[in-house]
Amino acid sequence: MIQEGQTAPDFALPGVEGGEPALYELFRPIGAGNAVLLWFAPAMFLPTATAELCAIRDAGWHDLPGLEVWALSMDSIYAAAAYADRYDLPMALLGDASSAASYYGVQYDEWEGHYGPPKRAVFLVGTDWDVAFAWSCADAFEASDPSPVELVAPHVQARFAAADMEVSIDYDAFTPP
Repeated sequence: MIQEGQTAPDFALPGVEGGEPALYELFRPIGAGNAVLLWFAPAMFLPTATAELCAIRDAGWHDLPGLEVWALSMDSIYAAAAYADRYDLPMALLGDASSAASYYGVQYDEWEGHYGPPKRAVFLVGTDWDVAFAWSCADAFEASDPSPVELVAPHVQARFAAADMEVSIDYDAFTPP
């Protein structure tokens, strides 16, 4: 797995934001002086991923100048668009058929009968391609304590002067009874 302080690998993937499909190339926001928060999950409708992405949405990170939030999963951009609509997610959702996950070293060999999907992982890529934060979890269903949202929050707050930003996560809200 790529570690903090290492150089982030570049990649290009199809994605969707606001219902509009596009090609997302990491070099573009980095070259424009923006950091990128990469949020990997094997599938979008996973309860842990949903809780975390909704916490990011509620924290307003997608509105911070100089930060882009990209969520990556094995899902198609059509499934991602439906997911974004259902949970009112204002960030880009990218379809990773295993390339970016492989570059970052967070790819399952097999998960739930699927080969090569991303593990749950988070990377904050700075404007100089440095990895400012790295986290990964082997169990996609594990409700992490503390959550990766809580772990990356101080890094986001420090880089984007968002000291008043409050982060909370409720895994139980998205766990089936």
